[in-house]
Amino acid sequence: MNGVNNHEQVSEQVEKQRESGSLDQISRPWNLRRVQIWSFVGFLLVAFAWSVRRVDLSFNGIIEIIEGWPATWSLLKRMVPPSLPSEDIDLIISLSLDTFFMAFAGTAVGLVLGIPLGLLSARNVMPWASVRALSRAIIVFSRAIPALVFAIFFVRIYGIGVLPGILAIGIHSIGMIGKLTADAAEDIDTGPREGVTSTGAGPMQDLATGVWSQMVPTVITISLYRLEIDFRSAPILGWVGAGGIGVLLRSYQGGLRYQEMLGITLLIVVLVILLESLCAVTRNALFGTTERLPKKLKTKSIFASFVSPGQKIAELIINRSSKKEVQVEQSSERRLNAPWTVERIKVNTVSMIFSVLLVLSFVIPDIGAKEILTDSGNIPEMLRRLTPDNWSWWSSRILSDLIDTVGIGMAATGLALLFAIPFSFLAASNTAPGRFVYLCSRLFMLVVRCVPELVVAVIFVAAIGPGPRAGTLALSIGMFGFITKLFADAIEEARQGIRDGVISTGSTRLQESTTAVLPQVVTSIISNSMYLLDVAIRSSTVVGIVGGGGIGFLVVNSARQLQWDTLGGIIFCIFVIVYAIELLATWVRRKVE
Repeated sequence: MNGVNNHEQVSEQVEKQRESGSLDQISRPWNLRRVQIWSFVGFLLVAFAWSVRRVDLSFNGIIEIIEGWPATWSLLKRMVPPSLPSEDIDLIISLSLDTFFMAFAGTAVGLVLGIPLGLLSARNVMPWASVRALSRAIIVFSRAIPALVFAIFFVRIYGIGVLPGILAIGIHSIGMIGKLTADAAEDIDTGPREGVTSTGAGPMQDLATGVWSQMVPTVITISLYRLEIDFRSAPILGWVGAGGIGVLLRSYQGGLRYQEMLGITLLIVVLVILLESLCAVTRNALFGTTERLPKKLKTKSIFASFVSPGQKIAELIINRSSKKEVQVEQSSERRLNAPWTVERIKVNTVSMIFSVLLVLSFVIPDIGAKEILTDSGNIPEMLRRLTPDNWSWWSSRILSDLIDTVGIGMAATGLALLFAIPFSFLAASNTAPGRFVYLCSRLFMLVVRCVPELVVAVIFVAAIGPGPRAGTLALSIGMFGFITKLFADAIEEARQGIRDGVISTGSTRLQESTTAVLPQVVTSIISNSMYLLDVAIRSSTVVGIVGGGGIGFLVVNSARQLQWDTLGGIIFCIFVIVYAIELLATWVRRKVE
């Protein structure tokens, strides 16, 4: 009873001090790091306001869009009902297969080139700093240049067909695959590796059993995730002649056959959903649950929830190596082999299936092996043409379009975040108000993510006219589907204990989300937002092809008019912009972590 009275007395004293103003408010100190973070947030808000004004999405611009709604509605009615012409069915099936195998082969090329580069750029694998720096430079360049630009280059070398699409996807995939592979290599468990080296293993044996064996599950997840991305981007490459269903999509758009264009678009959406489902089933078969890439698109904690089969194999090799002398005495011919566990059988089965698909991807499409042998010699000359001798290619039009490209990317990112952050709480299983809302949100998010940005850009350009405004609206829709998935996955990883504590105080669902969930995922939101800005600026070069503003039109026009020095200069500018944003994003992540 005395304790209760003492507690009431203390509460009364605190209340009196608060009313009198003598009680200081407890708050976080304003150190240099906090000042830098909030200054950067303020800079982003100012940059977003500038970008909205730059792309003409101010209040007057929005009024013009609303006033132009009848024209937009008229266009949408012309697209309904969607149609797949019966006379083109065989061609549609053939080009759809070409698109799948083009994405599959391109992903394989990216893996073959990206994994070694990722290992060479890992600090704990490659001791030579010069080799690491060169490998990382190649990885950054591959990620910074859009796949569409690579497609234009290879179409010029090898002509129209599937081969340029495969090479464009493969070279561009090096960036993501190499970066994630390097992160995975630097995060391996040092115990198995030290055990392998203690047995007298050489560098290659150390790499194979101490490093690579632990990375097998990570590489599988990276491969499946990259395949999904490449299949979504493959139809866009057909717009410049790089093969696949995009060639037919471009033909329908040029002929104003909007019903057929919508039919092909819906077919692409269905195919993407089927591929993502197959990848999810594959992950589930291998790992027992559908794994998600982590908050920052890194691989450092992808497989923290289960023991990887690769690590089991490495530990088994270490244990057996410690008994090597006993084994030699018993049988000098006995070999050291890993057991055929269930995990190993699944991995090898999936590897066999994907090996068959890889062979088919180079057999079924008409790749043109002859062109590889005869035309590859033109690559050095083409690279020489793309290297400007001076600044004669620079013009005020290029500067203006580059500024528009940055403005489109920043405005699209801001608009996407404006809707994605609240919507992601509906698409997360632990914060959605009900199962039905969760499923509908996830389905809507998936459909939006699968629609090619170029198709949406064509609709907006036809409805409200060409320019940065149409490109921004089209890009923001695609970015919304992309970033909402990352945010929803991060929300689902929020710790339940903190939420239970807030709920116990009688808070509402909104209060719980803002005070218990949002603080846990704010770091992920900031990090992924910077990654989204990187992706949006690269993608903004694509929507310009169909009149969506930005530098994309000049990129295609320079290639058509054989102005290679101008094209090379524009590519260099795009690389500098994207690389600068990546450096800025890296700085921000270090500050908020």
